[in-house]
Amino acid sequence: MSFSRDRITGIVLSAFSLLYLFFSKDIKVFKGSGATPLTSAFMPRFWGTCLLILGLLLIFRGGFRRTDDGKADRPSTLAGQKKWLSDNREVVLTFVLIGVYSAFLPFLGFTISSALFIFGQILILTPPGKRRPGTALLVGIFFAVLIDSVFVKLIGVLLPKGILGF
Repeated sequence: MSFSRDRITGIVLSAFSLLYLFFSKDIKVFKGSGATPLTSAFMPRFWGTCLLILGLLLIFRGGFRRTDDGKADRPSTLAGQKKWLSDNREVVLTFVLIGVYSAFLPFLGFTISSALFIFGQILILTPPGKRRPGTALLVGIFFAVLIDSVFVKLIGVLLPKGILGF
């Protein structure tokens, strides 16, 4: 059985979403002033379910597609693995960046961690000749502050403050 890139991505995405859904069960649900399905656990569970559905679709879509050579998609040597990593550089770096973001979120707080995450993601996804770190940093800071303001001031959601208090 040959594994396509879509199937491998689907397996990783499904595993990640299952872990995400598993940990979302620990979210404390605060009852508001009325009965509504939109509790503090609704959005994490909604996005986790969407990720799981997309991951399963990738797995099954990869099973119905045939490849010319069964071993063409599977890296079997060190050179093949290096080629796979270079072909999927942005995806691998994005998952690494998400891990770093998750690790530093309690310590640095939402605003600083999100600004750095957006900055890093822009640099990862921008072609090497067109990268502008100053602009990327300003965009990261702007959107992190905007998101923090919307959630804290307008919606009233508490976000991690971090070591600097914001």
